Amino acid sequence: MRHVLRSVGGGLAIQALATLLAIAGTAAAAGPLASGKIKVLPQATVAGATVRLSDLAALDGTGVDFADVEICPSPEAGASRRISGQSVLTKLQEAGLGEGVGYTIPATISITRAHQVIDEATLRGAIEAQLGDRLPPGDRVDEIDVQRQVRIPLGAYDVEVDPPSSQATGGGFRRSDVRVLQDGVVTANVPVRVKIATFGNVVVARQPIARGTILSEADLRLEERRLDELPTTVLTDVEAAIGREARVALAAGKPLTVQALANAVLVKRGDAVRVLVEKGGLRLSIAGEAMDTGGAGERVRVVNASSKRELVGRVVDHGTVSVVY
Repeated sequence: MRHVLRSVGGGLAIQALATLLAIAGTAAAAGPLASGKIKVLPQATVAGATVRLSDLAALDGTGVDFADVEICPSPEAGASRRISGQSVLTKLQEAGLGEGVGYTIPATISITRAHQVIDEATLRGAIEAQLGDRLPPGDRVDEIDVQRQVRIPLGAYDVEVDPPSSQATGGGFRRSDVRVLQDGVVTANVPVRVKIATFGNVVVARQPIARGTILSEADLRLEERRLDELPTTVLTDVEAAIGREARVALAAGKPLTVQALANAVLVKRGDAVRVLVEKGGLRLSIAGEAMDTGGAGERVRVVNASSKRELVGRVVDHGTVSVVY
């Protein structure tokens, strides 16, 4: 008996199609020439990118000959799709299905693509490993914010990470693009946000330091600290603090900033000072009196003790002011 399946149109119930398919398959299987069976299941989970008959059906006898018939593309990893039984039968007929093979095909088949999830810990490890050699000295990956869950097909994969953008957004995060590849093909693009921590040496007080103390090398040491969490005016060179005066009391281990220090007073108002006058290669040393108080490099007014003329110069050291014309 030859069975011809016609499409069911309009508002006829899908059940009618299921009945026709089941009857056709059962009758074919019962025929004297039947040498194989194909039983398509109503639900199936597939792993590959293409759905084949073997993914959907139980095959027996010569029905195995149709195992590799391509039915349709697979859905995205973790997603599902439905296909009609008619489309499956059409593919089999195009592949040479004859009366010698009986078949049972439901009206619709639900197909789900198997998947694996790449968690944040795995992504973080890949990002840290790849960015470790690309970041400037002292920079380290601090936090990673994955924008969405990463689902990919089953199988081995590689991760490629782009360097983070130079501009930080809210919270100090920078954008970085991550790609997941399988067999050299990108299967997922993952936008992530990366926070970079910058570490470096800063000058700290060895012990508590009273306000007004003139700092010496014995008062200071270098310690590694996280620079992006400190003021930009923090000192990173011990030499820059030696000889300066603590404007405020400093706690032990406290990083020193430019604002916390003042130039030590080397000249006070009313002090007798030595004035070095330089003009056209000529250098004179004269006695004078300071009209201002200042530290090294600061501008102060002085009065020539002989001529009573007021001059302006810079403090060189204790009791010495240089005036250059």
